[in-house]
Amino acid sequence: MKWFIFFGLLSLSCYAQEPARPELDPSTLIEHLLPNQSENVTEDVLDNLYQLFQQPIDLNTATYEELSALYILSEKQLTSFFTYRQRAGSLLSLYELQAIPDFDLQTIQRLLPFVRIQNQQVNGSAAQYVLLRYDRSLELRRGFIPDAKGNIRYQGQPYRLFTRYKGYANRQFSFGFTAKHDAGEPWTWKPATRSYGIDYVSFHGFVQNYGKIKRLALGDYQLQLGQGLLTAGGFYLGKGSEPVLSIRRSQLGIRPYTSATEYGFFRGLATTLQLARQWELTGFYSRIKRDANQVDSITVSSIQTSGLHRTTAEINDKASLLSQDWGGHLRWQGREASLGLTYLQTRYDKRLQRADRAYNHYEFAGQTNVVLGINYTYLWRNMNFFGEAGRSSSGGVGLVSGVLASFSKRWDGSLIFRRYDRNFHSFYGNAFSENSRNINETGLYLGGKYTPNRRWQVGAYLDYFRFPWLKYLVDQPSQGFGTLIRGTYRPRKTAQWTVQAFYEQKEKNLPARLSKTPLVTTIARSGLWMGFDQDLNRKWSLNSRILYARFSYRSFAPSQGFALVQDAKFHSGKLSVTGRLAYFHTNDYDSRIYVYESDVLAAFSIPAYADVGWRSYLLVHYGFSKRWDGWLRLSRTQLLNQPTVGSGFDEIPYPYRTDVKVQLRYRW
Repeated sequence: MKWFIFFGLLSLSCYAQEPARPELDPSTLIEHLLPNQSENVTEDVLDNLYQLFQQPIDLNTATYEELSALYILSEKQLTSFFTYRQRAGSLLSLYELQAIPDFDLQTIQRLLPFVRIQNQQVNGSAAQYVLLRYDRSLELRRGFIPDAKGNIRYQGQPYRLFTRYKGYANRQFSFGFTAKHDAGEPWTWKPATRSYGIDYVSFHGFVQNYGKIKRLALGDYQLQLGQGLLTAGGFYLGKGSEPVLSIRRSQLGIRPYTSATEYGFFRGLATTLQLARQWELTGFYSRIKRDANQVDSITVSSIQTSGLHRTTAEINDKASLLSQDWGGHLRWQGREASLGLTYLQTRYDKRLQRADRAYNHYEFAGQTNVVLGINYTYLWRNMNFFGEAGRSSSGGVGLVSGVLASFSKRWDGSLIFRRYDRNFHSFYGNAFSENSRNINETGLYLGGKYTPNRRWQVGAYLDYFRFPWLKYLVDQPSQGFGTLIRGTYRPRKTAQWTVQAFYEQKEKNLPARLSKTPLVTTIARSGLWMGFDQDLNRKWSLNSRILYARFSYRSFAPSQGFALVQDAKFHSGKLSVTGRLAYFHTNDYDSRIYVYESDVLAAFSIPAYADVGWRSYLLVHYGFSKRWDGWLRLSRTQLLNQPTVGSGFDEIPYPYRTDVKVQLRYRW
């Protein structure tokens, strides 16, 4: 029967070879999966996508956690896949995905870049590769220009350098390093502050599934445990255009860290041992110097996460706080359920004491923090229950718990509740929340998705949140809600219409320009996004976007803006070209519009369109040979209503900005 299905599908494919593994198209994934485009989307997210593409998952050995981590398959599709594999045995070809109940062509197309069958050759990847990148703005920013006294604030050169080396063998072994030097950073040799000529260097060695050693990491790594309440490494989306799948974290354990983002990872040793068939134990230790604002020789006021070391103040903050972290995680994994216990202790060599502000009253103060946590998952039919609870040494408690469900082939839903005490302290957590940190928040999220047929899909969510204590720029306890609805229509395989609308309401202090006395008022932010994508033929495709944004303080005139965006893509043989022309018009920065832009491999660009002007870019990729390929990217912003671009030391004294980026890759 198994072979009958396989050869039947093969004949339907006109006896084609194994389907070519498509190149990763970040723009499609960004718009389909990621949160409402904003400054909160980081390069780390795209880097995790690229790593998943680089080392695709073997469908014949894939676990539930690995496949759910892609945020592509619904609970019903995951159940169907594992039921099919259990009954029919190992898959013989990727074409066999068409035989799995509840798998549609669009889902399979999104899945293909990240999966393979073990006996396949992985097209487009290699055992080792090196990336080299150079980029800069052609116009000098104010930080590079001498002031009236002849002082230059940025102490380095006006270009950015990036290099990455990585070697790997399937998904069992990898090693490599990443080095980055931001524009304005000086070239110095000072090991005490992690300066080795180039400003930032990251390295890792990683082994998994080697005897009793399930995972072993040396160097830089992340921990993806539970729902991210205590440790939150890896690929995670949170609230966004995908209202159901993206709220849950997969438990992938130790992960090698390869991103150029200079915060959010551990440096040291971590290992997971398979104690028995259903039991595993993880232990980890990290020792790293982090950037912090120094008050004196024994006190810091905050930890810096930008990774920029250009000015004297930024350089003085570099590697000024020694952080040591250690702990463990014990996990039991049954057939339909799992249970985990986590211990994490952090110790700083200086006291962390935040500024004496009312909103900082319950923030962590001291040198040592301990967090204990428990997490669970339970699968029942087409429902996935999950959650995590933790308690920090301050006595504060954090809790997140939810469920994903496929009610039928057409309906999917999600529900998640979270509560993070005002004195709950988890330095490396990033569980589901409205805040950027898991502290001072209670909320309830409800999401749903309806797919009546292959052409139509509608998704929406509603999220209510409350902040029991003060926040930065909010001088009283506050609350709010956010909602989003998104619809897609595919009249044919080569065309798609998309409409997305969102509305968010919060409370915030009125700025001084609007009120001389401190006053907390309601703010509202809303937006509308409409797009049309069409493949004209095998070489050409067009993408059109209309975006609208609105921001207002209650009882004051709103700030509004719009953007018209036209993209064109050309691909033929070794050459691919992507271009954009966009016009934007906003009242001010409050109604700014974030729009994702295609970039060179493993890079990220999502600028804010604000004021009035034009934005354009051209991206060229060419494969010189089987081993060599390269990218060239030119971008330009032209403002029509302002004499300068940017602000502060990043201000350019012209109404335009031009950026150039060149990248080479060598594979062997």
